[in-house]
Amino acid sequence: MNTSKVVMFDFDGVIANSFEIFFSEFTNACEELGFHKLNSKETFLSLFDGNLILSLLKLGFPPWKLKDLFYKFQPRIADANKRVKPFHGIREMLEKISKSYPTYVISSNLSEAVRDFLEREKINGIQEILGADIEPSKVKKIKKIAVKHPNCIPYYIGDTCGDIKEGKEAKAITIAVTWGWHSKDRLEKSKPDYIVESPEKLLEVLEL
Repeated sequence: MNTSKVVMFDFDGVIANSFEIFFSEFTNACEELGFHKLNSKETFLSLFDGNLILSLLKLGFPPWKLKDLFYKFQPRIADANKRVKPFHGIREMLEKISKSYPTYVISSNLSEAVRDFLEREKINGIQEILGADIEPSKVKKIKKIAVKHPNCIPYYIGDTCGDIKEGKEAKAITIAVTWGWHSKDRLEKSKPDYIVESPEKLLEVLEL
């Protein structure tokens, strides 16, 4: 196996076409806790210009309600993920990458929900899943994986400006995909190392 790269993927918006379901379930959970500021898709998307939790707190979400939000959202998103499908070409792309490089999922979703999705969709080759239940900071998770593979160049693939910022902070090479939650124009502002518009182009960047 060629181990010159270690490849880490965000889940929602890169692997899973989950925006509408995630938006609906997350905003409903917030509203039930008395937080009504996520009243548009643009406001919701702006949470992902940085770290989700920090952005939510900056918007005024009470920090003492974060645990309640987690417990309210967890079973809903786990159930909602059963209705989510992968983007076209993702299964084949992931399996090709994982045959050449160590491949991980680093997500703000829950590890179990991601695992169930991958099993249901018969997507193989993912070495480990690090969800929000393991550690909320993607920076720390990317660094943790990079340390496990000291002879590999770390790559992080995301679909939001927040993903790209955290990937850069973790000293990974960042690849932004345009089929997810943030538009190409928005992603360009975060200055990723690469922007790709299809799984095939991503394979080219990874030299596969």
